[in-house]
Amino acid sequence: MSGDVSDRARAAESSAARRLPRDIVVGACVLIFCAVAYAITFSFKQAPAALAQNVQPASFPRLVISVIAVLSAGQMILSLRLPEKALKPLPWAVAVSAAVMIAFVIAFDALGIVPAMVLLCFGLPVLWGERRWHLIVPYAILFPAAIYGLFAKILGVHFDPGLFGPW
Repeated sequence: MSGDVSDRARAAESSAARRLPRDIVVGACVLIFCAVAYAITFSFKQAPAALAQNVQPASFPRLVISVIAVLSAGQMILSLRLPEKALKPLPWAVAVSAAVMIAFVIAFDALGIVPAMVLLCFGLPVLWGERRWHLIVPYAILFPAAIYGLFAKILGVHFDPGLFGPW
């Protein structure tokens, strides 16, 4: 009986030794995503020289994609040197947070940028257990206002008004 247990333990160790580290698998998925996204940038139209200001529409996405790919490759290399730790199960709030962020994208289109951001900035801290309302309320009001002010007023980015009209 004890020989049977040690045989199972050795089999589990040998299968773990043959398995790729998690970071290699995740990194490979990220690299594949980066390759596809980078390939998509070749379909972007060129802007006229007068409008491009030496930067074509595909330049910034390619830069971001390249940085993500380099960081992912670096993580893959580092994972070969470090022992793999056992993972703890994710808390329920992770899945709910992902659902809230998807709902934010839908609300952004339907409600407009400011109301959607206020709801997100109010809802996520409450979801994560924050109960200091004297911090949540100013954050939920001031952060969206600052983001809107920066992008809409200073940088001149146009946001669709949504249900409540322009801000």
